[in-house]
Amino acid sequence: MQLKRYTIGSLILMVLVGFSVYSINKESVSFDLLGIHFPNFPIAFWVVVPLALLYLASVLHMAVYVLVGNFKLRRLNRDHEKMMDALRDSLLGVHERNYVFKSDAYKLMGKLVDNSLILPYETLREIGNEKIDEALALLRDVKEKKKVDIKKFHLSNATSLMIQNNLNRFERGEISPDDVLSRHETYGDIVCKKAYESYVKTASMGSVLKYKNLLSKSSLFTFLQRINSDENGIEMNNEDIIALVKTLKLTNNDYVDLSIALSKNMLPEQRIRLFESMSEQCDDAMDGYFYTLYDLQMIDTANELLNNTSHDEYQIFKAYRDLKRSNKHYDIAIFFRRNCD
Repeated sequence: MQLKRYTIGSLILMVLVGFSVYSINKESVSFDLLGIHFPNFPIAFWVVVPLALLYLASVLHMAVYVLVGNFKLRRLNRDHEKMMDALRDSLLGVHERNYVFKSDAYKLMGKLVDNSLILPYETLREIGNEKIDEALALLRDVKEKKKVDIKKFHLSNATSLMIQNNLNRFERGEISPDDVLSRHETYGDIVCKKAYESYVKTASMGSVLKYKNLLSKSSLFTFLQRINSDENGIEMNNEDIIALVKTLKLTNNDYVDLSIALSKNMLPEQRIRLFESMSEQCDDAMDGYFYTLYDLQMIDTANELLNNTSHDEYQIFKAYRDLKRSNKHYDIAIFFRRNCD
């Protein structure tokens, strides 16, 4: 009930009661109550006084509840805004979130959202909330590799969205490998390793080795392919190559991949000596050594080494050896087609 209507109704009631009592009894009365002397007033007046006090008490009662209701409503509104921020952060992949919700209606949902990532369907374009709609548009644009204004979202470089956007910028040429590698703390491991894979194709050997902590198997093979290459070629002795290879943990298949990569430009003599040295230091490198020997048609040397191995070792190379002995001539590379794709 609106206060104005309640007040008008109460006044009408008090007037009617007072008039009715006065029309019946026009006498006046005075009395003492709790040591207080009340002056002489018509009885109708003293009948209306409790009604007036009841009206004031009820208004005060309503005012208290309205005030409490307003506080609850304001708390709900604040929690609603926090929830919109929490949902936006969950969409954007923000890692550190700790929103404190005051109302019971949002506490459970808030705890869940704070510890979740939301991955909306691509068909969801907007929901009618500005903050959420901006986040949805950003997700869509980054996925489509569009140029976006991401700074206003104040995202950490460690978020997947920021990483993807920096990868997009790198692919568009907005940032160079030098820019990325010189600011590792800004771009992080994923973007730096992507930049390094491009960097090893053309940078000087000293520059490449400066960031060798970012070395991966693929970037190692790409870099070593440049040995004796006509374009962006480099020179490295076997000791330096071995030292570089040891920074990574290669499997026997990786050593075969390495031999395939080096076969493009490295001189056969250096390549044989390299894998011979590595096989003496690491058993896994023996696969790469066998591949190198057969690839360079060092058949007798490879067969002699195979004859000194256990029956169940190096089965692929023994199968190739047997084919050669049966006058079946195949390129050793077809046995490792996975590496050549």
